[in-house]
Amino acid sequence: MQFGDTPIEHALGAVLAHSVHLDGGRIPKGRVLTHDDIEQLRAAGLTSIVAARLDENDVAENAAAARIGQALQCDSLDIAKPSTGRVNIFAKYNGLCVIDAVRINQINAAHESMTIATLPPFEPVSTGQLIATVKIIPFAVPLPELTNVVSIAGGNEPVLSVQRFQNRTVGVVFSELPTVPFKGKDKAIRVLEDRLAQVGGKIGDMAVCQHEASAVAEAIRSHLERGCDLILLFGASAIVDRGDVIPAGIVEAGGEVTYFGMPVEPGNMLLLGRVGEVNAIGLPGCARSPKFNGFDWVLQRLFAGLALSGPDIAGMGVGGLLKDLQRRE
Repeated sequence: MQFGDTPIEHALGAVLAHSVHLDGGRIPKGRVLTHDDIEQLRAAGLTSIVAARLDENDVAENAAAARIGQALQCDSLDIAKPSTGRVNIFAKYNGLCVIDAVRINQINAAHESMTIATLPPFEPVSTGQLIATVKIIPFAVPLPELTNVVSIAGGNEPVLSVQRFQNRTVGVVFSELPTVPFKGKDKAIRVLEDRLAQVGGKIGDMAVCQHEASAVAEAIRSHLERGCDLILLFGASAIVDRGDVIPAGIVEAGGEVTYFGMPVEPGNMLLLGRVGEVNAIGLPGCARSPKFNGFDWVLQRLFAGLALSGPDIAGMGVGGLLKDLQRRE
C-alpha cells in the first residue's frame, strides 16, 4: 500500500486518509475517491490530499475484517457486517465466553495491521452481548499476512465461542454437629438459589444430616437416586484436610476427591470431587455470601458444560485475589 501526499490529478480511486470538510458537507476518511469527489476537492482549491493507494496484492480493510470474522464464525456467535475496518462479534445466547488465548495472541502478533480484542476468558455473557471486535488498523492489509491470520482463526476448534449455560438440578447437603444446628441455613439457601438462577440451575432436593462421613455419604446417595446433576455440600465446619468429614463422605459414597483447595480468595477451601459422572463440591464458607468468590467460577464452568480438573483449579490463581486482605501480623 502506498500512503502519503497525493496530487488531486492522481487521486482518483485512492482512499482518503483524513476527512475533508467542504462548504455544505464533508468527504469522510476511508472514502474511495470518485470523479465527483475530485471535482469537489478541486473546487475547494485543494491541489493535493493525503491518501492511500492499494497495491495489487492488498485487501481493503472491510474485506479483510470480514474474512477474519468469517474464519471466527461458529454456532454460538453472531458476526456483524464490517464497517470502517471493524467487525463486531456478539454472543448468541447466555453462557460462558471461552477463548483460545494462545491463538488470539498469535493473530495479534502475526501482523500489526490486524487485531482482535476480546472479553477475558470464562466471562459470563448474555444474549446479544459484544464479546470481541476485529479491527484492521490501516486501510488495507497484504494478502499473504491476511491468509496467515485467517488460517490461525479457522480450524476444527473455535478460537472464540460461547458455551451455553445448561439447565441442571442441584442436590444440597447440610451437615450439622449433634448439638449445633447449621447456622444461617435459610440465608445460604437464598444465596444459592440466586447464584443458580444466573446459570440456569435450580435446587432439586435438600438434605440435612449429621456431620459424619457415613451420614454425608447416605445424603449423597439419596441425591444421586433422585437424579441430581450436581451435589453441593455445606459442612458444619470448614474442610481442612482430604481426610475430613465431607471428603470422607464423598469417598464412602463411592466417589473420589479430585482436588482440594484453590488459589482464589475468597474460596481457598473449596473441594472438588466426583461420584461417578456427577460432581460433588465441598463448599467453602464464602459460598454462603452473595459476594463474588471462587465458587462462582467453579459453578459457571460446570453449568457451561466444561470439564473441570485439578489443573483447571490450579490455573485460577492469576487474577484470583478477589477481595482486599488486611495484612496479618
